[in-house]
Amino acid sequence: FDSGTAGGGNPRTLDESDLIELKLDGAGAGSGAVGGAGGAIVPPRLPTASSLPALLSSVQSEYDALLLELYDTRRTLEDTRRELSQALYQNDASVRVVARLVMERDGAREQLAAMSAQVAAAAAPATADGGRKRARDEDGEEQGGTKKAKEANGGGSGGGGGADNGGDGSKIPQSDVDSMMATWKATSKDRKKKSKDKGKDAPAGVTMDTVQSMEEAGKKSLHKSSAKAGLLSIASLGGGNLIVTAGRDRQAVVYNTDDGKVVATLVGSGTKADLADADIVRSVDDGTVLVATASVDGSIRVYATSPDPEGGAGGTSTDFAPCGTITLTDESIVDVSVHPSGKYVIAALQSGRVAFAALRDGGVLEEVAVLDAKGAGAEYTCADLHPDGLIYVVGTASGAVQVWDLSKQAPAGSVQAQGAGDDGVGIASLVMSDNGYHVATSTTTGTVQVWDLRKLKCAATMNADGADVGSVVKSLSFSPGEGKLLAYGGAKGTIAVVGVKDWDNKTTLSITPPKKGDAPTITGLVWTHGGMSMASCSDSDRPVRFWGKKE
Repeated sequence: FDSGTAGGGNPRTLDESDLIELKLDGAGAGSGAVGGAGGAIVPPRLPTASSLPALLSSVQSEYDALLLELYDTRRTLEDTRRELSQALYQNDASVRVVARLVMERDGAREQLAAMSAQVAAAAAPATADGGRKRARDEDGEEQGGTKKAKEANGGGSGGGGGADNGGDGSKIPQSDVDSMMATWKATSKDRKKKSKDKGKDAPAGVTMDTVQSMEEAGKKSLHKSSAKAGLLSIASLGGGNLIVTAGRDRQAVVYNTDDGKVVATLVGSGTKADLADADIVRSVDDGTVLVATASVDGSIRVYATSPDPEGGAGGTSTDFAPCGTITLTDESIVDVSVHPSGKYVIAALQSGRVAFAALRDGGVLEEVAVLDAKGAGAEYTCADLHPDGLIYVVGTASGAVQVWDLSKQAPAGSVQAQGAGDDGVGIASLVMSDNGYHVATSTTTGTVQVWDLRKLKCAATMNADGADVGSVVKSLSFSPGEGKLLAYGGAKGTIAVVGVKDWDNKTTLSITPPKKGDAPTITGLVWTHGGMSMASCSDSDRPVRFWGKKE
């Protein structure tokens, strides 16, 4: 092009030699102008990467984001593992349930087949004997009519016998059986209702964590210091705040663990004979609190408070009035239990019999019957009454556990404890759970077993060879209510507590050791305050020891 001077001088023509070649960094020699084929365009730097602090901040942000993503991934992995574990556990439980149901079904089929065969085998003889039986019935009716005619004319003998029990004292009158059946229906219905509603606004109750927080909180001597040391029995009022102890001073003491005071001292509990056992029960009918004591000479004494005139619970006053005394035999009584109705007292005799006494109108104690297990010939060592009052479980010196049905007035079944039949192996103690499903026993060798009363099968065996508390276990106690825990005491002041159905969940408590010698063997153990605390005693030590939460 042409370019003139400022003053419009001679025109000038530019050619290619007037141009200057520009080279970019990294471009080879001989490359073209800016933007030529051999040039590399470098993008501009971001403002955040224009300095070292900005670069470090960017790297830190990327690192934090990476860690957060890793944490979320691991948490998701753990949740997935937990869900998988629960699913596998539920599947395993379902398989076990199905296997158990199949086994029970097969067993039921086998029993049905065996029963069918027995019925078929007995059908023919029964048919043959039918005619002879009808003839005997006709003869009996004729004799019965003759007997009734004689009695109507005053010619009968033995008219003083009762119509209900035949006057021989070997049977419980039907009126008393009906009364116990009515109590059984009421208490079992209430117990099942509580068990059904236990998850609805119900307190959690005692747990293993509660026991693990316990320690020996104190001790108190309740009986005469002049008498020989030792407490022979301890019982609590429904796992509440009232306990009763039977001492070697031949007295029974009712003690309130809340107030720390003696409610009543029952001085007439024994004459020249030592006490063997004591029990305390609140009547489900009127709230009366009853205390029964038994002596080694066969005597039973009953004391009762007056019912609350306003219809309340009553029974916490000091007005324990004697209701009466009966002497069954000159043999020792190994257990005494008050019926939940408060109307009857059941006792196990060492000779292998069960005595039944009643509190009649006016508070009079009356001996009703002495039941004998025909052909058993066992020596009883301990016993306990079912919370509904119709089943009485006794232990024998031969290691057998007999289950009495008081409505039928006969043993309904029996089981053999571990080691039964060996020389000197017998049942040392037993206890029923408040829910009525389990009974725990201990043998003279220290073995503790829990039995399912519904199936008469052993559910668990503990303290084998004295592994937990030694080879002497004379005290057992289920926690109140559902009986989720079982406590048993042994040598050197040791108490073991195990979870029912969770037998591996176990903890132990121990008495503070004395300065000299070993701690006494625990021979009595009860739960108090709904399972939040316990009380224990020993037949060689004077005080009652209380176990509670650590301060």
